[in-house]
Amino acid sequence: MKPKWKWLPPWDMPSDPVKAVSWFLRWFLQVLIRYFYILIIAAGAYETYLNNGIVSLVVILLVGLAVWGLLVGLLVVLNFVSNVSTAFSEASRLSQNPFGSAGSFTTRERDEANVVEGSIITDLDEERRRRRQEM
Repeated sequence: MKPKWKWLPPWDMPSDPVKAVSWFLRWFLQVLIRYFYILIIAAGAYETYLNNGIVSLVVILLVGLAVWGLLVGLLVVLNFVSNVSTAFSEASRLSQNPFGSAGSFTTRERDEANVVEGSIITDLDEERRRRRQEM
């Protein structure tokens, strides 16, 4: 059985450097949101220790929750913009090739999108055909 909860979001960084930067910032934001409660608890404990007051703990918790809410809102906006951008690029791709396949990407195209530069993908069918021709 695979656990449902993972410590970190999946690491599927694209090979394009421009897309990789925006992908990494989005990934980092997800990690920050996932573990932001640790920062809130630590700041609350530190303030309570310094000021010996429950009021400072409550203030830190409220400010921390407000900042966490803003980060979640930012991630929601980024996800929405990303989905809209993907939809527009897919629509423009389909408008350029209206008689193309009805399905989206093939398995090979999906695999090649996540390939890191410098790695090699070999199509087994092409390799077999080449070897047969050599024989």
